[in-house]
Amino acid sequence: MAFARTFLFTIVIITLLHPFDAVPSKFVKDFCGGQNNPHACLSAITPDPKSTTVSNYHDLALIIFKLAVSNTTNSRNFLISSKGKYKYPRLINGCINAFRYSRNSFNSAFGEVDEDPQTCSYDAFVAKDGAEECESYFKHAGIKIPPEISIRAGYIVLYSVIGQNVADHL
Repeated sequence: MAFARTFLFTIVIITLLHPFDAVPSKFVKDFCGGQNNPHACLSAITPDPKSTTVSNYHDLALIIFKLAVSNTTNSRNFLISSKGKYKYPRLINGCINAFRYSRNSFNSAFGEVDEDPQTCSYDAFVAKDGAEECESYFKHAGIKIPPEISIRAGYIVLYSVIGQNVADHL
């Protein structure tokens, strides 16, 4: 339940703080229109300039997974570079490893777009496990997850959900 509230809060923050970078193609608008949070979907995809011209699920999947790998790598690097500022290094190290798992899952999904759509979908689905694992470390320790980590975990979940949905159309 707490994860669901955190996820919803994260989606609100994402949509408020991350304006659209480009005018997405009709295909992207239609795809995101079918998601639980169309605005968050659009804000996650539009940083890629190709989102303005994409017109098929294959190319959209490549965009989503490229962005997911980049975002998750950046989130992991953020944790590595700032772990000294936290009082709980064991939890941060757990999140670093969990985010590596997510990044590897997104990378695998990217590699499976052309080879095996079913495996691609599965890899996208399990990528969110890293974010959920990170949040569970804090929950089990009785420590409120810092918002800057929660937001990053929320992006992983968002890319996992939209990645699985696009992969299911391959």
